[in-house]
Amino acid sequence: MSVAGHPDRLLLLGGGHSHALTLLDWVRRPLASAGLEIVLLSPNRYSLYSGLVPAWMAGRIPQEALQIDLAALCRAAGARLLIGEAQALDPAQQRLQLSSGEWLGYRLLSVNTGSTLRAPEHAGPCLSLRPLARLLQDWPLFLHAWQQGSGPMGLDAVGGGAAGVEVLLAALQRLRRLRPDRPVQARLFSASERLLMGHPVGAARRAEAALRRAGVQLMLGRRWQPVDSPAQHGLLWAAGAQPPEWLARSGLALSAEGYLAVEATLQSRSQATVFAAGDSAALAPALDKSGVRAVRMASTLAHNLRAAWRGEALQVHRPQSAVLALLALPDGSAIASHARWGSAQGRWVGRWKDALDHAFMNRFTPEALASLASQGAS
Repeated sequence: MSVAGHPDRLLLLGGGHSHALTLLDWVRRPLASAGLEIVLLSPNRYSLYSGLVPAWMAGRIPQEALQIDLAALCRAAGARLLIGEAQALDPAQQRLQLSSGEWLGYRLLSVNTGSTLRAPEHAGPCLSLRPLARLLQDWPLFLHAWQQGSGPMGLDAVGGGAAGVEVLLAALQRLRRLRPDRPVQARLFSASERLLMGHPVGAARRAEAALRRAGVQLMLGRRWQPVDSPAQHGLLWAAGAQPPEWLARSGLALSAEGYLAVEATLQSRSQATVFAAGDSAALAPALDKSGVRAVRMASTLAHNLRAAWRGEALQVHRPQSAVLALLALPDGSAIASHARWGSAQGRWVGRWKDALDHAFMNRFTPEALASLASQGAS
């Protein structure tokens, strides 16, 4: 039976970085309220840390190293994990419809589902960088087929952003290590005239040099067409990030790109019971979308969901005008890119990136959760 709203439920939609860190905050400082039910709705038990995906694809770390166990995190935060996907939202009635058809009422809703990619139909093997859970299934199958095959293979990557560059380099490293006897000829297509639009020119030049060293043919200023990639070519899709389709039917205020338009408090511009963070949120003026942005929003989101539940004043999120991006390279080095500071490259940058990535993941280990929970109980 459909239920309009739920007076005691705080519903977190999506297990992205912002929600993972929000729950972590609530482990340390429990969101204590009589009758409160916190529900995290996610299509999977594990949330994947995007910063370590290239390292996993290159074979440098196991799959477990980039997984956050949402079930364990929810238990520690006093929340309930519900496995499922959203299909529709009725903000007027404060309810969300699952793909099963069930309606889930809420008093407050927070959206952190991220972006998705819609790769085109391709007769050959096709890897899409989003959703990451699908990539985790498809990449091992791609590798198995590569090991069993013979003769040279073409690999076409589409998307000249940071993710496309990192993942193509990681994929080539893994393929060539597995079958050094089998040539792979790679191309990267980008509709932009240069790589890494929005980054300093120096960072783009460093990325271009790394790709050329890996033997990648750069097709810059050229929009990919299906005829560019025959069936015997693999396709790596990293272009055209989009919001979930159901958002367009929600009736909520959206940005021109279709993401949830939010105030500086991360509260929906059209519905006070809805919040958003990470890629799902569209602030004004617009910000670039990245994992770093999602991480930075988490403290504001955690505070404001707590405050909104209690009827207290909300905080304003004050984003940095520019954030640091670190792009891993196959030789263990990395490129540092910052809009104001410029760019740098070296193994020291690679060690810096590794330290930051592992420090982030170490916050979600069983030992770290137990330590935070003991602080919250004291």
